[in-house]
Amino acid sequence: MSDPTWGASVSRTARRVGRPLVALVLLCAVGCASSAHPPATTPDGTASATQSGPTDAAGQPIIRPDCLPRTGGIYLQQLTEHHTMTPVYLLGSGPHGVVLGAQANGDICQVLPVAQRLAGKGYHLAVFDWTVSYPDDMRAAARALLAHGARHLVLGGFSRGALVALGVAPDLGTSIAGVISVSGGPSATEGFPTIASLARFHGPVLLISSQDDPVFPPGTSRAIAAAHARAGTNDLILVPGQEHALALLAGPNGRRIQAAIDAFLARTR
Repeated sequence: MSDPTWGASVSRTARRVGRPLVALVLLCAVGCASSAHPPATTPDGTASATQSGPTDAAGQPIIRPDCLPRTGGIYLQQLTEHHTMTPVYLLGSGPHGVVLGAQANGDICQVLPVAQRLAGKGYHLAVFDWTVSYPDDMRAAARALLAHGARHLVLGGFSRGALVALGVAPDLGTSIAGVISVSGGPSATEGFPTIASLARFHGPVLLISSQDDPVFPPGTSRAIAAAHARAGTNDLILVPGQEHALALLAGPNGRRIQAAIDAFLARTR
């Protein structure tokens, strides 16, 4: 069932952050310097923002983003395998986890409306900021979600978030139940330069894009689906128009895309 208020919320978010950039190679990551003395962490590698005076790996105070609700959820800094820190916000609860990555021009706040809607449907969500290594960021968010009660995950996202989800899914083992890619395609800057690098996951994948996507060459999603068919099953949805990533959810095909995401998540529970 569609939720008309969600489309309006995404539309407001899309207007706030602007239309997606024409090149994914533009960097808008939040810097996260390493430190010889990283902050104290829990055994799962997190430093909770609710602790007294928490700091990040650069010694800066951990500040909860203004877009987050004043209560509820968990805002933390998750240690990556390369000893940097990735800001992560967890919401919802339960074993069925979803990790959502933002566009190249986005962050936690950009994808929060999507995450809130899915949390309302019973899923356990992780959203995060981009820092110095995009694959590290998504893997860190996945580990944070698993450490807080999720048992299996669907990785997904929009543009950069989509392609990074496709690329890192094989690295996380049997905990990954599927991948959702909305306007994803190969990008050397993001660490996955070829179609083949996005087609290694042995599991179900949902690929969504517009037919005239302005960022990737025509046929990119079809090419990923064809390459991935040797490793797993695909759902491929191509809609008319030129909307890219989050703009697809706010556009004329938003309800169809929303329904496809809901159905995919239900099948991979």
